[in-house]
Amino acid sequence: MTAMSSIISPYHFLLILLVAAHSICCGATGKEKDVYIVYMGSLPEGQYSPTSHHLSLLEEVLGESAATESIVRSYTRSFNAFAAKLSNEEQQRIASKKEVLSVFPSRTLQLQTTRSWEFIGLTETAKRNPTVESDVIIGVLDTGIWPESESFSDKGYGPPPKKWKGACKGGSNFTCNK
Repeated sequence: MTAMSSIISPYHFLLILLVAAHSICCGATGKEKDVYIVYMGSLPEGQYSPTSHHLSLLEEVLGESAATESIVRSYTRSFNAFAAKLSNEEQQRIASKKEVLSVFPSRTLQLQTTRSWEFIGLTETAKRNPTVESDVIIGVLDTGIWPESESFSDKGYGPPPKKWKGACKGGSNFTCNK
């Protein structure tokens, strides 16, 4: 038995070989990839396939095979955007494309409240019925969007920046603000 064979068993050698082969064949580049949101503004009018356009843009930057592996989600209803796993260099290259308005890291937001009773204005002295209340979780209280709400006030704001490329599509009973 040699000194080398007593240090590394045939099984360990095989495991090391398999890990090395996997890294080489599966494209381990040493570049860390994070999920980024690529925002492209509002959806164009007429015949437009957002997912196809998103994949095409990724193919320009990453190559055809890497694009389908990179895309995480294509947003196709309210706005034009997609999420993709990208390296820092790749996200900078995509951000430089003329049709891309912004690229930013995807982030997980924390829960806003775990005290639903207080959040909806009830006190601890409110009349309670544990049998009825059990296994009930209030997830979303949607009161709708009201343009008159203080949240939408543009009081004190100047005009939008000249580089802003968004669109506001007002309708009857709704006007756009700044």
